[in-house]
Parts: sequence; structure tokens; C-alpha cells
Amino acid sequence: MIYKIVNKEKLNFFNPTYEYYIYETMVDFNLDFLKQFILQKENEIIFNYPAHTDGDTGLGNNSLTSRYPHFNLLQYKELDFLKQTIKKEHDNFTSQLFDNESGGLGYEYKVSENVYVQCWANVMRKGEKIQKHIHGNNNYGYLGGHICVYTKDTNTYYSNPYNRENFVSKNFDGKLTFFPDYLAHYTDEVKNDLRITVAFDMITEQAWKEDIKEDMKSHWEPLHK
Repeated sequence: MIYKIVNKEKLNFFNPTYEYYIYETMVDFNLDFLKQFILQKENEIIFNYPAHTDGDTGLGNNSLTSRYPHFNLLQYKELDFLKQTIKKEHDNFTSQLFDNESGGLGYEYKVSENVYVQCWANVMRKGEKIQKHIHGNNNYGYLGGHICVYTKDTNTYYSNPYNRENFVSKNFDGKLTFFPDYLAHYTDEVKNDLRITVAFDMITEQAWKEDIKEDMKSHWEPLHK
């Protein structure tokens, strides 16, 4: 489903004007396999790679999240189904949004020949939460994404940058969400033993060529190859 978030009626010249879209759907693959794979890799990745930054999530330097530049889940051959799912749903989202024949916006928009993705996992224990943060902070930003792998009694909140209103997404195992990469988001505190999600950033080929450093280009996985 595509959710449209748009400004209310402008009452004066200085009211903000905005329009953005959030896409949610349910994935169809073995979530338990993905959960176990992430847990098996967690200590190995934390041990083998230094913390880079937790991306303002508040999860700290001991987290798998803080190693996100050192691994890309889409580059594990065992997780090819994950790449194929993200590709499928990205294409579904953009075709629904822009295809005039299916009731979309009808814009003359064409997805770049390649969209590049970095993809990591967040493993959280009881008492932890993801603080409000953003993924993209310049015009090279494209889409962010989030897949609930193992979640109980939590929500993810996507914050409107112009006011205090949130788009509240209840976490269900298997839910995939796409959102504009500039959109700040955060979660509830984990009340149970464990919360596992997959997160990713998507950029266009232009951004990959112009904004990604040469030594990091191989970290980004082309989605349409």
C-alpha cells in the first residue's frame, strides 16, 4: 500500500508545502532462516570489524548497526532472495506510484538503469531502542528501507520534517517499508528479549558515481544486475 503524506490547506503564505510517499507490503520468504543467519553472523562481524558509527541510532559501538559500512547483506549468496525481494518491491512501488495507467501520478519518471543498495541488520535486546535519525542528508538521497524480521510489540515512527506529526507503522514480522531517505525515524523500546530488522539505503547510479568514494563503491550492490 502507498501512503501519501501531504500538507494541509495553506492558511497563509508561510505555511509549508510538501508531498511524500511511504510504501508498505508483506514479504514472502523464510524469516526464520534470515533471523538465524543474522544471529550467526552478528558476533563474527562485530569481532572482525571496528565500529564506524551507529548513525545516531543510539545503539552504540558494540552494535551490529555500527558496522554497517563493513558488510552488505545483499552480497551474501545465501541471501539472494533478500536482494530479489527488495528489487521486486522497489519496482512495484515505483511502477504503482508513477504509472498513469494504474492510477499513479503519471510523471515522466524513469528509474535509473541501476539502483545501488547498502543493506545491514539491526539486532536489539531488551531495553534498547533506535533514536530518531536520518539516512540521507543531501540531494543524492533516494529511498530508505526497513524489513521486520523478528519484532514484537514495537512500532516505527516516521517524522514529518515540517511538524510533529508521525506516520506510525506497527511492526509485523515480514513487513517491508520504503520511505524517502531524508525522513527521520525511530522506534519504541524493546520490551521483549530480541528485535531484529533489516535496513537499507538505496541510491541512484548518478549518486553512486558522484557521491560514493572509490574505496566504498564495491560496498554498494547494484539492484538491477
